[in-house]
Amino acid sequence: EEVCEILDEMSHKLRLGAIRFFAFALSKIFKQIFSKVCVNEEGIQKLQRAIQEHPVVLLPSHRSYIDFLILSFLLYNYDLPVPVIAAGMDFLGMKVIGELLRMSGAFFMRRTFGSNKLYWAVFSEYVKTMLRNGYAPVEFFLEGTRSRSAKTLTPKFGLQNIVMEPFFKREVFDTYFVPISISYDKILEETLYVYELLGVPKPKESTTGLLKARRILSENFGNIHVYFGDPVSLRSLAAGRMSRSPYNLVPRYIPQKQSEDMHAFVSEVAYKCSFCKFKIWF
Repeated sequence: EEVCEILDEMSHKLRLGAIRFFAFALSKIFKQIFSKVCVNEEGIQKLQRAIQEHPVVLLPSHRSYIDFLILSFLLYNYDLPVPVIAAGMDFLGMKVIGELLRMSGAFFMRRTFGSNKLYWAVFSEYVKTMLRNGYAPVEFFLEGTRSRSAKTLTPKFGLQNIVMEPFFKREVFDTYFVPISISYDKILEETLYVYELLGVPKPKESTTGLLKARRILSENFGNIHVYFGDPVSLRSLAAGRMSRSPYNLVPRYIPQKQSEDMHAFVSEVAYKCSFCKFKIWF
């Protein structure tokens, strides 16, 4: 019963109608507040090929609340599968919007799991199942939170560790990580960041707050630049570096304690993907 409650809370429920509604609404809003969205077509083509071959994990930079909306909007318009997105539980508290996000591919995770081993087990298996099925890319922010300084933050390893596990347990042949850089001429939350620097607490995400923010529709925020990096093959990174044999000695359904070598490798992959997002500009 508790497992069912956890799944009901976190799971996404993709609905084509909701996705189309969001795409239509975002098209109108983006045309109103942005001059244009610049995308590297070559990166889109590489992503398309990667999705057809193996499970794909999208790793965008995180500068604004709308990062994941931009990415889903672009993939929808390029006729690519809309990603399933790891979203904070804060968004679920937004009336109507929370459920719309759920129906557009968002699944919700708690900020901290604490000592709740059951929640961790259900959440990690949920993410791995989506990756194994491979019907849509899995998307999350390596940095965990928005960067207020436009600089890349230190990666978090929790979700990175989860999405790498199916490969090491031989449940998938390979996994592709796609680093994505999203930058703005002017960030929507610019004023909010200034208040935060002055010590004003960050307002809680709410539908009311979203409605109050509609005044931004009269502003122009310039261009958005989205660059899709080359897909990074986990199989290639692990070749000659990490052996999958230790995972094969234990049944797949039994959790294993992560070795120091594995922890170091997860960290190495996370930093490599973060560096790739930075290298895209050069």
